[in-house]
Amino acid sequence: MSKEFTLSRRKALAALGTVGAASAGAGLGTSAYFSDQETFENNSLVAGTLDLKAAYSVHYSDWSADELAGIDEDDVTMTDHEAEFDPGPTRVPGIEFASESDLQQFLENTLVNEDGDASCPDGTDADDLEQPVIELDDVKPGDHGEVTFDLALCDNPGYIWLQVADATVSENGYTEPERDDPDESGVETLPGEPPMDLHVELLDAVQAAYWIDDGNNYVNGDEAFQSQGSLREILGELSGIGAALEGDIPAEQGGGTGEQGCFSAGQHSIGFVWWLPVDHANEIQTDSVTFSLTFYTEQCRHNDGTGDPLTAFVNDDAPLNEQPWDGVVADRTGEDEIVVMNNALTEVNFPDEPLFGSPPQTLPLSFDPRVVRVSTGTTVTWQWQTYSDPFPDIFNGIPHNVVALDGSYSSGPPVPAATASDFSHTFTDPGVHLYFCEPHGSPHFHHSSPGVPFQEVINEAGMRGAVIVED
Repeated sequence: MSKEFTLSRRKALAALGTVGAASAGAGLGTSAYFSDQETFENNSLVAGTLDLKAAYSVHYSDWSADELAGIDEDDVTMTDHEAEFDPGPTRVPGIEFASESDLQQFLENTLVNEDGDASCPDGTDADDLEQPVIELDDVKPGDHGEVTFDLALCDNPGYIWLQVADATVSENGYTEPERDDPDESGVETLPGEPPMDLHVELLDAVQAAYWIDDGNNYVNGDEAFQSQGSLREILGELSGIGAALEGDIPAEQGGGTGEQGCFSAGQHSIGFVWWLPVDHANEIQTDSVTFSLTFYTEQCRHNDGTGDPLTAFVNDDAPLNEQPWDGVVADRTGEDEIVVMNNALTEVNFPDEPLFGSPPQTLPLSFDPRVVRVSTGTTVTWQWQTYSDPFPDIFNGIPHNVVALDGSYSSGPPVPAATASDFSHTFTDPGVHLYFCEPHGSPHFHHSSPGVPFQEVINEAGMRGAVIVED
């Protein structure tokens, strides 16, 4: 088996093809919030800092003989390698050890990479870490891996969120065994064309979980999975603002008011484990999953722990648009009715050459303005922009809709500009109201557009927006 640990912002996880696992990196660092720890010296104001240092260790098990070196085989029991996994100090997916020391030896044997120094003040910044954390070929049913991320909050307590970006999945064609497997959902039409059913089975076959760890790379003591499910479920859960990780001190102790608690200044560890149950085989051949994990921190002091949902959602790094929002907020306060254009133009960046040839640099995959500030009671009307020469006809044929993130309103199924009708909604509640286009800004996995080099995707083109309502 080939194991490559090369620098890249993207990571892969798949089976019997170009395969890999999850990692983290690009999002580590300070946030828009800053520590307000202040001292007065010689009549000057000196602000404190909020800095995040990082390190990681990676374990991977492919059932090779050397994984049990130093362990009596009689002390090892193969368990049911199923989707549901009950963690503990003597268990990894599919294996039960007689003692905790045997598990520790197994983890030592399966350590494949580590990097970084999670210490203050001179530890490793995320951009300096070797990435991806794991990049593996030929992952098979029964394999599993684990990554422990060590994070150091320097000087001040902070909230920490785990987020995902650039999540895409691909079938990568079909092998003969995969095509014949009754669990394979893809149906190929003509040679070289994408399948009619673009459901990628690997996303549901791979299981994953994450937890707050004490740094020993396994669940023990009072530790427990914060979340467990299929990779589809976990990545969907981590999209947008992400999951608030459970801190080690009450928010009030850190000077905040958040419900999830704060992480005290110092080093903390987060574990992320994935496994591919043995009851999945041919239907996942050649499938691949690509995504990036990010840790985001904000100060606790004078902070309610809600994070920055506006930036996290609207400017979420998308596979076809790395920075969808330029930060501009259109001020329409005092107006009773305003218009937001759907099907508006934006720059796009294809990760690979799409099926239809050289990609265009601009496509109608945006709202304009993306973010608007209005007064309470304002009616917002979304109008579908239409195009004529010299723009191609396809610009009027891309289906869009408007869906509130909280489910409070929807324009209905996606429709192209050529047949769309205006959609209006009156905003009566103050706050930040987030919305998206289901095909091109979905916060969950959705079938991708024709011509792009993947089959399912979260937030394909960053087609998201927000209405900020002032009281």
